Amino acid sequence: MRSLLAIMVVLICPPIPALLAASPPWVMVAKDGDGFALLPSGRSFIPWGFNYDRDYKFRLIEDYWDTEWATVEQDFREMKELGANVVRVHLQFNKFMDRRDKPNQANLARLEKLIRLAEDVGLYIGVTGLGSYRAEDVPDWYKTMLEQEHWAAQTQFWEAIAKTCADRPGVFCYNLMNEPIVSDSQRPTGEWMHPLAIEGLHYVEFITSTRLAVSGRRSHLSGYDRWYRRSVNMTSVI
Repeated sequence: MRSLLAIMVVLICPPIPALLAASPPWVMVAKDGDGFALLPSGRSFIPWGFNYDRDYKFRLIEDYWDTEWATVEQDFREMKELGANVVRVHLQFNKFMDRRDKPNQANLARLEKLIRLAEDVGLYIGVTGLGSYRAEDVPDWYKTMLEQEHWAAQTQFWEAIAKTCADRPGVFCYNLMNEPIVSDSQRPTGEWMHPLAIEGLHYVEFITSTRLAVSGRRSHLSGYDRWYRRSVNMTSVI
């Protein structure tokens, strides 16, 4: 009777390791500043992987991750099987911000689920944000903002993302924006998106609308520096 009871306990209650999957180690900058390492072992980490910005139908991830989650899971497992350790995902501003000060909680929860999937599979996520890849999806209230207002809304986006990701070891890095550029001239209100498009997707975005007093390379560096310093306010919540 005791043996039968023991068998029943084993069948009903799997071993503790099966119930609690080990969290992946955190990635840090190596002590010598050259490359990356895993905590706490200090073992070298060399990021290699894939861009996961659109599928074969040119759909962005937020277009289908609610209804086709099984596709996302399959893709992540295939990328792991191909030897990747990092996946770069692209997040659209309008999918994560309903207003300049109101994050979309449903998509933030979906993002956390995506990171947990990566951790379970053995991958790390490179989070690229502020995507405005489709012109028709950009909200008017975001598009028509003046420069400082635009930057303030972008900071709100990153604060929401950072709060969601702060405790997740599966996040490898944050990429503030894909291919940001500084304008050489004064830009009309609302024209943040670069006209160059690939299958209807605009991957390049202006981060300034006002022409700076300085010119040339110095002007570009000044524009990037001002935008960068405003954007990385998110680090206060990580």
